[in-house]
Amino acid sequence: LGMQGLRNAIALGVVAYWCTWSFHVAAQPGADERAPGPFAAGSPRLSVTAGTAWSEHDTYFVLGVGAGYFFINGLEVGLDYEAWVAATPTLQRLSPEIRYVFYFVPTVKPYVGGFYRHTFVGSGFPDYDTLGLRGGIYIAPPSSHVYGGGGLVYEHVLDCGPLVIADCDAAYPELFLGFTF
Repeated sequence: LGMQGLRNAIALGVVAYWCTWSFHVAAQPGADERAPGPFAAGSPRLSVTAGTAWSEHDTYFVLGVGAGYFFINGLEVGLDYEAWVAATPTLQRLSPEIRYVFYFVPTVKPYVGGFYRHTFVGSGFPDYDTLGLRGGIYIAPPSSHVYGGGGLVYEHVLDCGPLVIADCDAAYPELFLGFTF
């Protein structure tokens, strides 16, 4: 893998650090454009993530699952897990996160959030921790059972050193597609 850090791209072919598609399942939206919809207090989020990433020498297949809960309208606390497989070293990432969706904004709803991530690295490389920020938009039309969105993520490796296999700082896009029921 080398010590140059992971070099990745999104599954859609746009060059970036790394990105996956996430599919969310959430609670039934309200019909009012300013109602919290899938971001309402008491709504759960379940997500499945799939994508690709590559290093200098290997291509990874990324699979993940996540869950979140909106404790108040717009405020979600969640936990996500990803496995980077089909290359060496394998990576497993665990991320507690918090996100706020400006649910009261009609249709195009901005979001901001932060997370801590621990990456378990195989093959004798040291594990590492990161802190990150994210921001973007959800497009959630009223009375629709489908919403989508995307944004940007900035991630910083704590205690970055020569043995850490990731770039010390990275920015990459994220994309979402959600379904409500």
